[in-house]
Parts: sequence; C-alpha cells; structure tokens
Amino acid sequence: MKSADLSQKFREILGLAYQRVNALQRDEKRCFGVSLSRCVTLETLLREGPLPVRALASRLGLDASTVTRSVDGLVREGLVRRRRDERRDRRRVFVALTDRGRALAQKLEDCADAYSDEILARIPRDRREDVFYALGVLVEAVDDLQGTNEPMEETP
Repeated sequence: MKSADLSQKFREILGLAYQRVNALQRDEKRCFGVSLSRCVTLETLLREGPLPVRALASRLGLDASTVTRSVDGLVREGLVRRRRDERRDRRRVFVALTDRGRALAQKLEDCADAYSDEILARIPRDRREDVFYALGVLVEAVDDLQGTNEPMEETP
C-alpha cells in the first residue's frame, strides 16, 4: 500500500475511533450534567491530585487561558478550589478538588470504567493486549511528535 493510502486509511480509522469514543463519553457523562471538558478536568485532578493551572492545561492538551476559564466555573460550582503554594512560591496557584468535586469525579470515573468494561467485553480476549499495545504506540508517537514527553510536575 502506498504511503498516501496508508495515511488516508490511518486518518479515517483514527477519526472514526475518535468520533465513536467521544460520542460514547458524552452520552455516559451527560447523566451527571457535566460537560466532557469539565469531566476530564475533574478526573485528571482526582488521579493526579492538586496541579498548577499550567500543568493541568498541559495534561489536558489545552492552553492555560482555556483551563483558567473552566476552573473559574468549577470554583463557582464548589467543585474545585485554588490554593497558593505558601511553602515554595506564593505566585504558584494549585487547583484541587473539593470534597464535593472529589465525589463527583469518582462517580464520573466509575461511569468511565463501566463503559470501558463494555467496550472490552466486545474485543476478543486474545486480542486485548494487541489493542493496548497499539494504543500505547499511538500515544507515544503523538507525544513524540508534539514534544510532550515531559516529566510530571511535582505537587505540593
């Protein structure tokens, strides 16, 4: 197969996968009244703990101003709080989940686990490792292309 044909096939399959997974996530998360971008923000903070806005933006693949606006809304809803790094650098502000935000993020993550289980149940057992490997290679290639293989930033 020619390079152009491979590129086209890759784009088509990747686009379909993205659309299908995105639609499934939107449907699954909608029951909690949370937009997908806010959902990903809450789940990231649940997994990684408090993060500076810039580090959170990097994890989400968004610019800091977009994340700041989203965080503003989450603060107003009582789902996250901002906290200055009083010990090291008072200019650094970390974003952290509130108890209410943590509870919602856990519900969202449980929901994500349930639909992941449903997807995995439809992939033959003997092919699952192949899928994990291929997705890992894809993520590494994208990260390498974007130069985003950065070390994780320390939390307070």
